[in-house]
Amino acid sequence: MVDMSWRVPPAVFVALLTIGFVSGSAVILAPPEGMATYPEVIAGVGNDGAGGFIVVVPFNLTPNGTPVVSGAWVGEFYPNGSIKWGENVKGVPLHPSPRILRATANGSILLIGQSDEGNHTDIWVIKLGKDGRLRWSKDYLLNVSPGWIMTVDDAVQAGNQILIATHVDSFKGEKQVTVPVVLALDGNGKLLWAGKYRIPHGPGELYSTAIGTVRDGYCLILHDERNWYYLRLDKEGNPVETWKVTSSLKGFFIKSALSMGNTVYFLGGSSNGTVLGAIVGNSTIWAKLYTLIPEKTCTEKSENVTVLSTSTSSTEPAPALTVSGNYLLFQPTVVEAFRLACNDDLNTTYAVIKTDTMGIVVGSFVAVSNGMSWEKTTLPEFLSEPVGVSANGNSFIAIWRKTTASGAVLHFRGFAILSNLQSKPEGPLIGAHDFRVNVMPVDVELTPGPVVTKGKLGVKVVDEPIKIWRAEKAPVKVVTVEDSHKESICGPGVILLLPLLVALRRRG
Repeated sequence: MVDMSWRVPPAVFVALLTIGFVSGSAVILAPPEGMATYPEVIAGVGNDGAGGFIVVVPFNLTPNGTPVVSGAWVGEFYPNGSIKWGENVKGVPLHPSPRILRATANGSILLIGQSDEGNHTDIWVIKLGKDGRLRWSKDYLLNVSPGWIMTVDDAVQAGNQILIATHVDSFKGEKQVTVPVVLALDGNGKLLWAGKYRIPHGPGELYSTAIGTVRDGYCLILHDERNWYYLRLDKEGNPVETWKVTSSLKGFFIKSALSMGNTVYFLGGSSNGTVLGAIVGNSTIWAKLYTLIPEKTCTEKSENVTVLSTSTSSTEPAPALTVSGNYLLFQPTVVEAFRLACNDDLNTTYAVIKTDTMGIVVGSFVAVSNGMSWEKTTLPEFLSEPVGVSANGNSFIAIWRKTTASGAVLHFRGFAILSNLQSKPEGPLIGAHDFRVNVMPVDVELTPGPVVTKGKLGVKVVDEPIKIWRAEKAPVKVVTVEDSHKESICGPGVILLLPLLVALRRRG
């Protein structure tokens, strides 16, 4: 999907701001000019443990088109959208800076990345406190042969532990070998255990999907090109049992998982919709399929034929589940294009679904673009890839993104809605329409799987210098497109547009 309207690499997106003091919603876009991101980078979103939200924006500063240094902007926001603080993070001068590949926040803030020097045989972890101040920064140098490529698949803060699941691609001639790698750290960054996992005489390409804790150890989900595997690990990360995840759903896959006690919730999908399920022990206790269905769409009559004017295409669900209290929240697949009204162009749907621990829907939030094209509005109708959601009670922030390709380089443009599950979005660019969430049970089973072995992995831990300084102001500009009066910015039902300022770029 190439957007020829971009004349420079598009900026990182900032998923910021919020609801009104009572209810409402916000729409956030990145500008067409400014900072360019690394291809792997997406924004991180999480909670501060005190009712607010943390937003992390990794960046690659490019003054005058020349990359200078990579890093991240981190900001904390109150539930009403006002900013509490903002920090800029980067490596010290004349030292490799971390390429931030993933960010997560759950009270404290984790930035996971790599060095920008050599063969990237490292996993660089930066831990910030909930105030944005640096707690520690360590580079974990893995004993892997040169020429490999590492991808961060999952990063979890589980109590006082940090779990990082990756996979490593290496090439022997024309043959590709892909091996999952997992690191477990304590809260101070001390390495507890590390391992690489294989299926003997199995597939040459095996990938990580999700890592988590259970009461007697850990759970790990792996997959090859066709199959998904659920592993139980002991407290040292050694495989105890393996099950193969099977389903009659066409194109079934697992995107992420979330562990709570001995229950592991998995989020995935198929060509039929979004799948959410729960595993206890060695069995799936429930699994359900979720689809969004508009209550009313445009119908066009031609002679004696009535045509339902709707066109849909689904994307994968977001890469993470979120828990708030005893409830689960996730972004379902997006109904990307349909017509709600016959005088409208195609609409785009953005939704968050809330369920209890048995998958029963207890709330949902659905926002719909007005269907006008990009040239007519500031809201693109083709943003459809869910990135993540974080929640505190009924308040939540959810991010979607657009990916454009320029040759071999991918660029990202972001879009976010932050609101309340009990509110309805209103405004000239986005609004509420009647939708129902269709839920049906599906067949997802665990069957005895192949033997998985853990291999030793040498890891050298090095403390690395990182520079953090307080941003003078949020690198955003708040503009209401509904009303220009200042007092309307924090009112209910406000639509906000937030371009990044070039001020952040100058700070590099």
